[in-house]
Formats: sequence, structure tokens, C-alpha cells
Amino acid sequence: MNIDVSILIAARNEEDTIVRCLQAIEQLRYPPDRFEVLIGNDQSEDQTGELVAGFIRNKPRYRLFTITQKVGKQAGKANVLAQLAQHAQGRILLFTDADCEVSPDWLSGMARPFEQERLGILTGCTQIVGHTVFQKLQAVDWFYGQYLIKQLTDLNVPVTAMGNNMAVRRTAYDAVGGYENLPFSVVEDYQLFTEIVQRGFSFGHLFDCDVLATTLPLPNWRSWLHQRKRWMVGALQLPPYFIVLFLLQLLFYPLLIVLAFWFPTAAATIWLLKFVTQTAQLLWILNRFRRWDLLPYLIGFEFYLHIGYFISLIYYWLPTKLVWKGRTYS
Repeated sequence: MNIDVSILIAARNEEDTIVRCLQAIEQLRYPPDRFEVLIGNDQSEDQTGELVAGFIRNKPRYRLFTITQKVGKQAGKANVLAQLAQHAQGRILLFTDADCEVSPDWLSGMARPFEQERLGILTGCTQIVGHTVFQKLQAVDWFYGQYLIKQLTDLNVPVTAMGNNMAVRRTAYDAVGGYENLPFSVVEDYQLFTEIVQRGFSFGHLFDCDVLATTLPLPNWRSWLHQRKRWMVGALQLPPYFIVLFLLQLLFYPLLIVLAFWFPTAAATIWLLKFVTQTAQLLWILNRFRRWDLLPYLIGFEFYLHIGYFISLIYYWLPTKLVWKGRTYS
């Protein structure tokens, strides 16, 4: 069997979402004999394993693995993915999460760029669909963050990959020794991305509907803070100039208020330029993905963005444990 792509999914306590995830994969417009799907059940405490087993019955290209042991220094999601990759046959490893639903052209859209021989790692686009104000603001935030990463990627500036919609050339994955030979990190996608780029492979980021994955918003501020604390681990490992840009973003309003005391016109002009530029970028994004339902939240996003950065940094430095998928990490 000539397998082009191996889709890898780590699942822990995903009984509410895993079937929808697999149903979306069933709708992929790609020759069914050219890809396989490997699911790792990471000691789920609900019906995840049973639901997957029932869904994949009589579907030979799906395989379910029950993960109970650790490899290398890994834990959690990276440990599952390391073991799935050991069984994968594809020349491309395609990663998504158990709470994601991918578009029908996702696989072909993510595989096509690997015709470029030096491409090692590629990120697709992920959207959030929600109903509350908090959930809509998360959706805007995700789109805008990915847009900025895309712009930097096009300038050949490496930032990160996103593990819920990521493709890796098998030879690039093997060149870094796989997850099992990497240091443990709660941001395993960033860790893998960095190692692959350091080996001289190129990287890419797609920002199109064809490679879109849809995920769920976080339900409350507590889970949002834990997610941001995890992301901050990766953000603070970025090169110094990224840290400077992050601090400027964080201090934008405090510095603007100070400037307004002496030069109110200049302060107002700077704020207006920022807001107009940011809004123009967001309008372009909403049009590209036909997400006009997010339009009423663009003004609120300005406050969400800056307050969120500030709260995230404070929470990161608090001596609290990081909780993710029911597990605690130091």
C-alpha cells in the first residue's frame, strides 16, 4: 500500500468531539487508499476509546492505539504523537486535534506544497466557532494571530507552527529524531517547528479556506488563562526582537497615556493609525473566510487584545501549576 499521508490525532477525554472530528475526515476529497488515520487514546477517563473503536470498525485505513507508556522525556500529547509517528507509513505526517473538524480539501491542500523539496513543516489555518461575546472575541483573536504569523512567514521569519493543523515531511521529522528525542515541552508544536527549522528545512503557513480546521472556543476565563500560560512558554522562547515587540504591544496603552500628557495630538494620531490599520487587516480576514458574524466584535477586540496580553503575562508569572487536559505540569 502506497501511503502519501498519515493523519495523527491524540485524544484524551474527547467523547463530545471525537466522532465529529472523524466524520469530517471521512468527507476528505482525497483517494482513500493514499492516506491513513492513526488515533492515540491517551488514557481517556470517558468513552473516547469506545467511540473511536465503534467508528473505525470495518474501516481498515483507521487504526486506534491505546497509549499507556512513555517514550523519551515526553508526556501528554507529545508522547502520544511520538508513538503514533512510529507506526505511520506516510511520507507526510498531518496533525490535527480531536476537537477539530477539517474542511473537505484540507488533506490535498496541506499535501500539495510538499512538492517543494526543502519544505519541512507547514501550518494550516484554524477558526473558532462560538456564540457568546467571549467566544467571538476568541475567534477574532485566533484569526488575527494567524494572520500576523502568516505575514512574518512570507518574509521568511520563523515564528511557530500550530499543532491542531500542521503537516511535517517525514524526512524532516526523522532528521530531528522525532518527538521522543526532543526535550519535553507543553508547546510541543513550537518545539518541533524550531528543531526542524534549525536543521535547514523551510517552513510555510497557509491562510486559506481550503486548509481550514474548525475548533471549539474555551468555555471560561480559567481555561483561557491556562491556555495562555501554556502559549507564553513558547512565546518567551522566541528571539529577543519578538520579546521586544511583545513588550511594546503590552505597554502600548500605558505609553500612549504618558505621551498624551505632553503631546495629545501625537498620541491620538498614533492610536488612530493603529486602530485603522488593525481594523483594515481584520476586515480583510473576515471577508476572506466569510466570517462577517465577527464584525460587531472588532472594537471590543482592541480591549480584549491588550487586557488579555497584560493578564496573560501576570498569570504566567504567578506560581500556579499549568493544568491541561486534566493533567498538571510544572
